[in-house]
Amino acid sequence: MSSDVAVMKGKLDVDIEKLNLALTLNTGQNFRWRLIDSNKWFGVIANLYVVILEQCDHTIHYEVINVDYVISSWSTKVSTKKIHDSFHNLLENYFRLDVDLDYLYDHWSRCDYNFHQISSRLKGIRLLRQDIIENIFTFICSSNNNIKRISKMVENLCQNYGTKLFNACDQSLITEDVYSFPEIDSLAAGDHIDRRLRELGFGYRARFICQTAQQIMNQSNQKPTEWIKRLTLSSYEDARLLLMSLPGIGAKVADCICLMSLGFTDSVPIDTHVLQLTTKLYANENPSFKMTKSSLSAKKYKEIGDFYRQKFQLHAGWAQTVLFCSDLKKVSRDKIKKTKNENQD
Repeated sequence: MSSDVAVMKGKLDVDIEKLNLALTLNTGQNFRWRLIDSNKWFGVIANLYVVILEQCDHTIHYEVINVDYVISSWSTKVSTKKIHDSFHNLLENYFRLDVDLDYLYDHWSRCDYNFHQISSRLKGIRLLRQDIIENIFTFICSSNNNIKRISKMVENLCQNYGTKLFNACDQSLITEDVYSFPEIDSLAAGDHIDRRLRELGFGYRARFICQTAQQIMNQSNQKPTEWIKRLTLSSYEDARLLLMSLPGIGAKVADCICLMSLGFTDSVPIDTHVLQLTTKLYANENPSFKMTKSSLSAKKYKEIGDFYRQKFQLHAGWAQTVLFCSDLKKVSRDKIKKTKNENQD
């Protein structure tokens, strides 16, 4: 494949307070977006389009930089305009621009004083609509991990088992080749996948990735699209149970997938970090949230999830995502402050 030089450009007319890329793309929802300039982000949409997004106050400019590959991927010959229109709609859907975020923030602020306190400095956090399969394997990688290491693991999966979407070239800000997220069958190919992933630093997650891929293939008679269809047609409870039957997926990861890929926006993923945040913000409202130990029982998990659903009433998982982003930003600021103090000492 020759280096892609053609680009497809456009824009989303959306204020930064209605879509803030830094707060949306870099806070643990997706792990393939990278900041390549002060206000430019680079990533992959729909496992096909290699995209650069530029944030301005009232507009987001976009460039699809692998147009040649995108055109070749369409089964029938289509115009560039049709591809552009299709991508523009896809991008709006990815960022859920059909949802009135001002209304939601106002609603959540009326429901909760804590949200009211932090919302003014965290405007524009959108819940991404993400690919199901990518989310399943990405969040298996997230177990006992941090954003930087998860991102590295995901890129290793793509580089080793994905399809090349873009050849890096001198004319581009992108200096490395870009790959798609792997197909399920490529991760279910045998024990050598497990060994290779362990060599790449996946640890125990390597086994979960291979076993999950194999289980999906086996449960669908080697037709993973049938398994995905079954998942998408399931109720929240059934989808959650189906996901939790996969190796390496517990309640929190299942709820992440339900929230970000299946449209269950009242799904509230909970781990010990969310438990700590809940204790800090709401122990006065509910004394049972006062932590006596760091473990999270199934009963406590459900209790906290129900608490957020009752409190926010509408898209509770999205509201909790904003609260979690607030805590992430605070932790980041505290680390910077601590480092500065240590350097001064």
